[in-house]
Amino acid sequence: MFDAWTVHGSGGVLTMSAPEPGLSRRRLFGLAGGAAAALALGGCGSLGGGGSKDGKLHLNMFIWAGSNQGVLPREVVKQFLAENPEVSIDFVESNNTVTYPKMVAAKKTTPDDNYVDFGFFNASTFAQGVEDEMWDALNPSVVTNMSHVLKPYQVKDNMGAGYQLTVAGLLHNKKVAPAAPTSWKALWDPAFAGKVAVFDYQWIPLVLAARLNGGSEKNIDPGFKVWAEHAGQFKALLNSNDQLLNLMSSGDAALSYWWYGISKDWIKGGAPFEYVTPAEGAVSFPAYLAMVSNLNSEQKDVAQQIINRLLEAKAAGRYADLTGTIAATDNAVLTERQKKDPALQPEVGQKAMQFDWGAIASQDAEWRKRWDSEVKSRMK
Repeated sequence: MFDAWTVHGSGGVLTMSAPEPGLSRRRLFGLAGGAAAALALGGCGSLGGGGSKDGKLHLNMFIWAGSNQGVLPREVVKQFLAENPEVSIDFVESNNTVTYPKMVAAKKTTPDDNYVDFGFFNASTFAQGVEDEMWDALNPSVVTNMSHVLKPYQVKDNMGAGYQLTVAGLLHNKKVAPAAPTSWKALWDPAFAGKVAVFDYQWIPLVLAARLNGGSEKNIDPGFKVWAEHAGQFKALLNSNDQLLNLMSSGDAALSYWWYGISKDWIKGGAPFEYVTPAEGAVSFPAYLAMVSNLNSEQKDVAQQIINRLLEAKAAGRYADLTGTIAATDNAVLTERQKKDPALQPEVGQKAMQFDWGAIASQDAEWRKRWDSEVKSRMK
């Protein structure tokens, strides 16, 4: 969920900060500030998560790009900055596939200057962060709205909070492939040879191939066997949503897996696609809110206050409405449209295929090596 095209021109970083403060930092939290926050392009590269910028307490927040995924976070941050003018927040707007390795590198090489301090992370990236000890525990007395997170999406030791979930199904170009595929096995069906596009190192196709051939996340060999034998299926291995949209729209690629909400948004915009829930079921894909573990106390306070606001009933419901996802909280305020859409009910995600993202994260490095040597080396 939730990954999209990468912003270019300024390192994927957008700056948001309030007007010059008239309050001391001691009076920072809980006091109303002056005018609304301004949004402008930031400078190149990381703008520094180390604590201060232009005399303000500073953080970098990750948000996904495209498909309305940045609308609600910007609204929440804008209101927070209007009330707390001694804070500045820069948005890193991209996708987790591109951003997470930069987070790891920054934390190792410049631990006082994070690439991202807090934000949104999909299931696979969040699990990888747990494996890497990237995240810090959220304080329930600050993030009080964590109490409304549905039990399947609560996180051990509060190392984050479930926020939204979507499901992945098959997406096909109706003009190139008029007959809708009905099974996940279509991804490696010779009928789609050279017409499949998927994200590189995103393991849903690999795990599906394993599961449907006697394997699992902990027995992945059957999956690698399938893709080694069918490496010619791939038109391309991608790292951004705009690549997928362009390839699928042009007909150069005819089949992929993708998220219901984004697929619906593309179809509504006129793309010649059809979204299909395979006979074996959709794949559940939660999204989490989390903060990086090396923040100072003031940064932690800000990050947690914003996470708490994102979890508020109206905010969670609005994010779900804007993005076509399902709120992972028990009190989200939903529109009539959301209530009536059968694909947007909480039970949809809970009935879908549940992957062991922790097991996947623990094997990620090994799988990357095998994917390169056993699959990518055989691509035509």
